[in-house]
This record gives sequence, structure tokens and C-alpha cells, in this order.
Amino acid sequence: MKKIGFISLFLMSILTQAQKVNWVTFEELSSLTKQKAKPIMVFIHTDWCKYCLMQEQSTFSDSAVVSNLNDNYYCVKLNAETEETILFLNRDYNFNGSQNELSWVLGAENNQLLFPTTVVLSPQFQITNRWVGHLSKQVLLGN
Repeated sequence: MKKIGFISLFLMSILTQAQKVNWVTFEELSSLTKQKAKPIMVFIHTDWCKYCLMQEQSTFSDSAVVSNLNDNYYCVKLNAETEETILFLNRDYNFNGSQNELSWVLGAENNQLLFPTTVVLSPQFQITNRWVGHLSKQVLLGN
């Protein structure tokens, strides 16, 4: 009986782990895209944004979304308020006093940056799509 309980717990932990987006860093993208070219999805968020948290807890925990993202994209989280310097495409992006410059380069539209913003880049790092606001799983799955 103990073996069955242990096996059940083990399988549940595997299933739980399988339902997480494989987030990578900007620094890892260069080598990853050289190994296999895939589009990049960048989730621009802040710690205080309730819609960002909702998107992480609902959309990015849906098994169909997770599977689609992990299979077809490299996924990067970008906290717009990070004070760390980010190296991306051989350029350093710094904190400008309120937000990281890279969040503006990728996410700003009409001289405004709203949260969350989700950006898709081609394997050649060109912006192909940008969504502002909370995304449902239907939008990310193209339904």
C-alpha cells in the first residue's frame, strides 16, 4: 500500500512539473536559437500588476498553453522594473530609474508601456506580434 501511495505522489509531481512553462533568460536565447530556431515569446510584467499575476496563474498554468509554448517557443519573463542589466543581441539594457530599457524597446506602443504586455519575436528577433493586457488561453492557442 505504501508503494502505491509513493508511486501516486511521484506521478503527481511529474505531472505538476510538466505543466510549467520552460522560462529561459535573454542571455540563453542566442545559443538556444543557434541550436534550434523557434519564435520567442516575451512576457513583460511587474511584481505589483494584478493582471500579470492572473496571466501567470491562469493562462501560463493551462496544460494546453504550457505544451504549446514549450514545444513551439522560447519563453522569457521580463520584469519591467528589474534593476539588473540585461544583455540582449550584444547590447546592454539598463534600468532608467523606473523601468528597464528593454521593456520599452519590446513592449512600448504609442510611447506607452502597459502591463502585462506579451510580445512574440521571430527567430531572427523581429517583433511579429504584441498583445497588451491579460491574455486568455484562447488567444495564445489561436482559438
